[in-house]
Amino acid sequence: MKALALRFALAVLLVAMPAQAAAPAMKALMDHMSRGARASRVGDWVTYRMDGGGARVHYWRMAVVGQEKDRYGRDAVWMEVEFGTHPAMRAPLGQMKMLVALGESNDPRRHAITRLIASAGYGKPQEYSQEALEAELKKNEQAPAPDEAARAKAAPEPALTAAYRPVVRSGKEARLMTHAGTVTAVPVEVVMRSTVIKRMWMSREIPVINLAKIEIPGIGQSMEVAEYGVDAKSRIRMPQPNEPQIHLEYAEEKFANLPWLQEDEEESP
Repeated sequence: MKALALRFALAVLLVAMPAQAAAPAMKALMDHMSRGARASRVGDWVTYRMDGGGARVHYWRMAVVGQEKDRYGRDAVWMEVEFGTHPAMRAPLGQMKMLVALGESNDPRRHAITRLIASAGYGKPQEYSQEALEAELKKNEQAPAPDEAARAKAAPEPALTAAYRPVVRSGKEARLMTHAGTVTAVPVEVVMRSTVIKRMWMSREIPVINLAKIEIPGIGQSMEVAEYGVDAKSRIRMPQPNEPQIHLEYAEEKFANLPWLQEDEEESP
């Protein structure tokens, strides 16, 4: 199983859990894609069902819907991401579309993501201005704030002993029953001492990120493939050149204050 696919699953799914984590998951996905898309073919799509933790069932859909040259002349793919409470994404709660360079960029001044379009609820898709997009991408490169660095230097945490370091272990490839049918998958566990922190099943049969299922036993949450295929078409409308863009002053709000986050927080016990 490709290590890159596993790293992608870890990057996205550590936070891609129902309800309040929707906006962080969007940001985590964009963070991962800022390194470049890999092994992505136009038409690949996958839908995941997220359950547990006392929240409503939610779905994530990721699809590769096009390919073109980006602003730097690199081969790139259009990746669409949708989040909602219906597997067919009827009235999705949020949508995002990214133009992502294929491969990994060796020039830190040229991010892999060169275009970003987003919408929440019934809002029209809007494209991020280059200034707002650069600001979002740079957030993940920033060093800790000075006061945080000072506190860390003044009171360093004790080094973890071998017994307290997380261990990643994998099993033998076997058949796994999922909501999308039976697939061949490799089980992977993240273990701290004798406690399983996360349990994943990686499968070459599942397109986009090669993930069949993930469980977080400690909080009773899981995410499992519900459907997948290789015939994806674009479902997010491209904004017209004369339509308003998302500018720097409210780009943060587009991710942090999405409507469904407030709704779910109010419903939480």
